[in-house]
Amino acid sequence: MIKQEGFTQDLDKLIEAAIYLSERSADDPNFGMVKLAKLLYYADCAAYVRHGNPITGTTYLHFPHGPYPENWYQARARMERAGDVTVLRESAGIGYHRYRLLTNRPANRELLSATDLQLLDAQLQRFAGCNAAAIEQYCHQEIAWRATEDGEPMSYELAGITAPPLSENSIRRGLKVAAVVRKR
Repeated sequence: MIKQEGFTQDLDKLIEAAIYLSERSADDPNFGMVKLAKLLYYADCAAYVRHGNPITGTTYLHFPHGPYPENWYQARARMERAGDVTVLRESAGIGYHRYRLLTNRPANRELLSATDLQLLDAQLQRFAGCNAAAIEQYCHQEIAWRATEDGEPMSYELAGITAPPLSENSIRRGLKVAAVVRKR
């Protein structure tokens, strides 16, 4: 188990969330594993911001193209071994390819709460029509990504706070985070 900010990764929930998002994105021509990683990140961040706990407890690492779940390859291998998904490599333009998770079973919704499903659906809606590069550009404006280097964990506490110009909501959240950090 990996710990991040006091949260323990629930690999079963990570797998079910990935299957759920993949199942719901079957008709999205822009959907691949890179977009999936970003949707999982933003769903976990939204859960943390709203409820104080992420959906999966996963640690997300800074990579050049945005956040990526630590232990993703372990989760992917487990899904493939169990026959839950098939990984399809497809062309994504000249010289580019995308890996898509094709689900072989529906997500086990007993492991995901109604709130979890709402937050996952909200990210699907939020980024509908976006490809992974568009979400990457969005992510690169956030302090959580800018404050870390390749391979470093990205903080849930900085989720959604953007680089200047800051929104009033981002300023309020930033001040709260700063107050907590000063107390440590």
